Amino acid sequence: MINSFLHVGVGVRDIEESARFYTEVMGMKEEYRSHNEGEKISRIVGVENADLDVCMLIKDSVRVELLAYKSAKTHEAQSHINQDAIGLTHLAFLVDDVEKEYERIKALGYQFNAPPMIARENGPKITYFRGPDNVIIEIYQKMG
Repeated sequence: MINSFLHVGVGVRDIEESARFYTEVMGMKEEYRSHNEGEKISRIVGVENADLDVCMLIKDSVRVELLAYKSAKTHEAQSHINQDAIGLTHLAFLVDDVEKEYERIKALGYQFNAPPMIARENGPKITYFRGPDNVIIEIYQKMG
């Protein structure tokens, strides 16, 4: 039986830059860090000679696990994932004032697809931008 959702793992190039982004920009808190390497972890994750740093972040009951593999292969340029791709496409954060967060995050140098808009009649007001490593981030304000 599945008890509950635990976390989303995000592969990152620079764990310090990404941890700063998710804590300082997105308001998450660092829960813990660990370093993992060796035969056992390689078998678990299915990566030969796995050597990685982990930073677990939390906001309310949602966790984002940052994974920084030290192997050269993971540092190659990756193609940008698009919103219409198959598989995990974005992380969404609920906010009280999407306009205010849009202006704050935009002033930090992050580029948005468009200004916040109401997505559908009586729907949420949302906008999307790319964070570190081209992870698509949605900020979402409930309306009414």
